[in-house]
Amino acid sequence: MDQQKAINLKKPVLGASQFKHIRKVKRPKRNWLDLPSEITANILHRIGVFDIFQNAQKVCTTWREICKDPAIWRVIYVDASFDTNANRAFEEMCKRAVDRSQGQLVDITIVRFCNEEILEYIANRSIQLKRLTIACCDDFSNRIWTKCLVKFPLLEELSLYATNISREGIETAGRYCSKLKTLKVNQENYRFWDYYSDGEYEPNDFMDDWIATAIGENLHELRHLELIGSPMTNEGLKMILDGCHHLELLDLRRCLFLHLGGDLWKRCLQQIKCVKLPNHFPEGCPFIYKTDEFSDEFGGFCEEYYDESEVGYDEESEGGSDEESEGGSDE
Repeated sequence: MDQQKAINLKKPVLGASQFKHIRKVKRPKRNWLDLPSEITANILHRIGVFDIFQNAQKVCTTWREICKDPAIWRVIYVDASFDTNANRAFEEMCKRAVDRSQGQLVDITIVRFCNEEILEYIANRSIQLKRLTIACCDDFSNRIWTKCLVKFPLLEELSLYATNISREGIETAGRYCSKLKTLKVNQENYRFWDYYSDGEYEPNDFMDDWIATAIGENLHELRHLELIGSPMTNEGLKMILDGCHHLELLDLRRCLFLHLGGDLWKRCLQQIKCVKLPNHFPEGCPFIYKTDEFSDEFGGFCEEYYDESEVGYDEESEGGSDEESEGGSDE
């Protein structure tokens, strides 16, 4: 026993600093240039158009060559929200991105700076385009939509947020965009709430069914239709139901002039799998309705012009729960 203690006493005692020194392992240095080009391209694509042009392509020759690859530019997202005073710079940047796609562009989103020049530039160079999203840009004439939509034969999804489109544009989409399955024409209806609240205007001054009528008459193959904030009435909704027999989702949130009830509501449930009601807050609608800043005003407006009790939440209207109102019947 005494011999074992003597052996233990002879073992060296390590201090804390020595212990850390022993455990320290040198990590190999990473060289980002050693990554396969396809992985680097995937990473660079995720940082966005602005950072590619302003930073990434200036790092080295290898990255610059990757940034010129048309595959990176098949999907383009340009948002000028953080600097609306630099619209011209964003316009030029968008054009350069479209040029680099070399006709392979399939999906483009433009926020707060699109104009007729940009839209036409895209149309002339992007015959493979499948998805077009424009937000917060309302400087479009009737002519430009007709001229550009003719050049998007593969278009599957057109999403417009606080952005105008003409009747002629919808008619053109019906004739030339045979693959169009999703249409979103979402508006900020608090714009006319400000006018209405001071008593100078009446609700009838804002009711308008031309968009709904044009959709019902021309876009018969739609599966997904969003008309958030539309000023349409029941007559416009009937036109949509008459013309769009393949609809699976119809978003009517903030369509404050609709009075759903009776046969019209039953028809919605029977014909469409998912119907979102006018008095539901438009959560998840990008670019507009980001907060509940106007929820009180909306609520008051809905109580006066949209009576939820008219929507048959009872046995006569497919079972009656709020979840069923969004999802439709099981059939």
